[in-house]
Amino acid sequence: MFPAIVLGLAMQSASISIAAEKRMLADLNSTRARAGLPMLKLDNRLTQVARAHGIDMAQHNYFAHESAGGQSPFDRMKADRISFGWAGENLAMSPDEPTAYQALLQSPEHLANIMQRHFSKVGIGAVQGPDGEMLFVQDFTN
Repeated sequence: MFPAIVLGLAMQSASISIAAEKRMLADLNSTRARAGLPMLKLDNRLTQVARAHGIDMAQHNYFAHESAGGQSPFDRMKADRISFGWAGENLAMSPDEPTAYQALLQSPEHLANIMQRHFSKVGIGAVQGPDGEMLFVQDFTN
């Protein structure tokens, strides 16, 4: 009984916001459409990878492309048997989706991923951490 209590105290809670994920997908595709680029297709396996990374960051109190265990976004995709020729990842931390998306648009590196013509699929994780901040993960592949 005590190990379960200790584990429960050690782990911080994180919840997924499907509504924020849907808004993020709509914003991504609206931006791409205005530039004459094809829409990104939401990929369930990439979404699971993105959500898992967001939850890991929330539970272990870090914010980085490399996981606490040393895995890159590409390592995480490969571990879930996702094949790709092109891949990328965007991260944002913000109180809400509109603020996060605007910050991504203002960053040349993040905007380049959003506008990458080789990307056709995306997985989105929107995870609320215990401090109330939202962690957004966008994983892209072709």
